[in-house]
Amino acid sequence: MITPHASARQSWRLADACYHGLRLAGWLVVTLGCVAALWLLFFAALGNFSFGGTILQIDNFASRYVAASAERQDHFVRFFWLTSAGLFVAVGFFRRHSLTQSGGAATSNSREITHG
Repeated sequence: MITPHASARQSWRLADACYHGLRLAGWLVVTLGCVAALWLLFFAALGNFSFGGTILQIDNFASRYVAASAERQDHFVRFFWLTSAGLFVAVGFFRRHSLTQSGGAATSNSREITHG
């Protein structure tokens, strides 16, 4: 027979697993967004930080990819994903503290002062 205490403990485990799963998913999404932003920043720097220059650099990049042979395209795809993986590892390294910190909103050690 299952006691209420055991089922409450099991629901807490499920809640903890969901919480950590959501934290990990959020961390992954933000880290991937940072990698995409770094790629955009790269093209913006090539385009002298102007909108028109950035679009022209992306167009140049895309037209050279389409015009390349299949072997060259495969080499480009491999280079792109390896570079993206390296960027992901670098950004993840600098964001690693956010995975190890406990939840922010549920803690009671806030430095905010209540004024009545």
